Amino acid sequence: MTTQAMDEKVYRLKLKEVYDCVERAFESMDPDDAEVDVAQGSCTILARGKKIILSPQPPVRQIWLAAANLGTAVHFNFDAASSRWMDDKGKGLELFESVEQAVFATLGKRVRIAR
Repeated sequence: MTTQAMDEKVYRLKLKEVYDCVERAFESMDPDDAEVDVAQGSCTILARGKKIILSPQPPVRQIWLAAANLGTAVHFNFDAASSRWMDDKGKGLELFESVEQAVFATLGKRVRIAR
């Protein structure tokens, strides 16, 4: 199944799984360093005043990652074969690894997002 062939209900469930994993990864982190807010369909990581945003793109069944302070904007498709969200440019970037790297670049602290 390609991402675009995924029906809306499955896409929304997978999106919720991603957001839940991200939220759990930050539960034990000091909120002065970083905290997560899921609102209006997006998942925002506020890391020392800088935002890392995961936003849904339902028409194309993607998740977009944006970290303005790092000049990062990557679009991810769900790869059913590996059950991972991979970048749409074929660079081999995986969503959770990309979020972890953005957080480290912003905070200098590692966060591990359980898959």
